[in-house]
Amino acid sequence: MKHKFLKAMLISGVLAAGASSTALAGFVTTPQGVKYQWGDGSYCVNNWVHYKDHWFYFGDDQIMRTGWIQRDNTWYYAADTGELQAGIMKINGNVYYFDKQSCKMVTGDHWYDFRGYHFTENGVTGDRPYVNDSRDSYGHLIKGTKNSVR
Repeated sequence: MKHKFLKAMLISGVLAAGASSTALAGFVTTPQGVKYQWGDGSYCVNNWVHYKDHWFYFGDDQIMRTGWIQRDNTWYYAADTGELQAGIMKINGNVYYFDKQSCKMVTGDHWYDFRGYHFTENGVTGDRPYVNDSRDSYGHLIKGTKNSVR
């Protein structure tokens, strides 16, 4: 009888411990800001979270970052919702391009929507293309000349 009681207590303890370690992962709103809690109950620190086809970054204080994010000498931009942005974006009057796969800010020459642009760390001011292109009757690029961007 004693053994059955001890066995039941042991099984109850194991089940309770297992239940406490299977917390649901997800976003948690705190007075400090939004955090991401892993399934083990810990919070995301200095790391990325991929959630529903979007990337989010959480800093050393566990808070989700928005706006400009610099990580490993690369710039990213997150909307107010925390989602990293990709493609062409106009931010504070400057136009930037963020790679559609990695969400990294692109610098240098880049073609977008059949036009060439030169992106710097400060973007391209306004919407002026970097390359004046000439096209044949089929719309194919046949030559391009470099223009200064104002």
